[in-house]
Amino acid sequence: MPFMKTLFALENTMDNLEGGTEVSSRHLAGLLRKRGIEIEEWTPFNRRKPIFWYTSILGQIYILIVLAWKLVKNRVQILHVQGKYLIPPAVILGKLLRILTVVTIRDYVVVCPIGLCLFERGVSLPRQGDSSIHSNHGFLFFFFHEVSSFLSIYHRQDNLIIRMIRYTFLIRGWVVMLWLRWWLKRADAVVSVSKYVHRVLDEYGVKSKVIYNTFNPVFASESNKVRPGRGRVGPLNTILFVGKPSYGKGYDLFRLLSCNKLFRDFRFVTIGGDNKLPYLVTLQKIKKATAVVVPSRWPEPFGRVVLEALMMGTPVVVTSSGGLIEIIEDGLTGISVEPTPVGLSSGLRKVIERNSEFRRNIRLHNPKLKEKFINVPVQKYLKLYQSLLGATLVS
Repeated sequence: MPFMKTLFALENTMDNLEGGTEVSSRHLAGLLRKRGIEIEEWTPFNRRKPIFWYTSILGQIYILIVLAWKLVKNRVQILHVQGKYLIPPAVILGKLLRILTVVTIRDYVVVCPIGLCLFERGVSLPRQGDSSIHSNHGFLFFFFHEVSSFLSIYHRQDNLIIRMIRYTFLIRGWVVMLWLRWWLKRADAVVSVSKYVHRVLDEYGVKSKVIYNTFNPVFASESNKVRPGRGRVGPLNTILFVGKPSYGKGYDLFRLLSCNKLFRDFRFVTIGGDNKLPYLVTLQKIKKATAVVVPSRWPEPFGRVVLEALMMGTPVVVTSSGGLIEIIEDGLTGISVEPTPVGLSSGLRKVIERNSEFRRNIRLHNPKLKEKFINVPVQKYLKLYQSLLGATLVS
């Protein structure tokens, strides 16, 4: 195997495990290091900043300068971009310094800045090869339909002045999206974290390889060392929601479940929003739960909490949205339902009634899970790195 000095470029440090990108990058870095890859992380501001810091002209220039110094000083061979707003400076420097650039895409900002075009009823993604593929997703559709829908869902209490300010920032988001996508297409390799993300990117002219997010078993063993503390959630009496409590994530549907008399013997607990917990503590809570519910309306790019639940041995109820259904074995390790109160109630009831069976199935499928979400992703990344380096050596 050729020597590979790889730099992971993130918007936040991998030590701050509050976001999915940082968690996924930390898992992947740990697994790649075990295979002999030298990986160093880099972030321009040492901690997460507001989006404007990354997307303004001055911000992009600053990132370009400090990243160039890092790449030259450390003689990096592969620049692996984990944060979407770092794509333009990274690709520019890759071309100038002849450094290979790999970009992992974990959301849809590069094709759909506020996401509504992907999950609103009646505006689903066109079929492959459709001649009118972009007709429903142009700027006019974005301005007159998506933005107004977004504001009515998330900011309906805003007055006129605040709404106009939000319109301005959302339009700016459209421009940023075009800028990110233009440079993304010029990266040496683009990775999608699910087949669904691959399909979305392909519809917008971005070619990518599918490599699933990973799970490093080290985190599971570390979570067992965490002391739960007072008032801890006991085993098998809790239904968990983990993530941002928003409309797109279906949080209101989760709250409706908690009011259902069928589940009055269970505690419905939210981890996220105002009740954030350290990552290892979250894994421990997941392990002790009866089930994890992921009621997303919007098509999840991957659904990292589903993988974490299965790796911790806990069955899941998920909606048939995006990459979620690529993780579970429907009817065996979890239940896939429509994002409706009736569908979620039916799915959760099955998981509760057959809880021991689902847990046994998860244990039996553990080797398959490890192969799919540990061994294969790492092998694919190694092969990708090697092929890119090999092509460079040949040229």
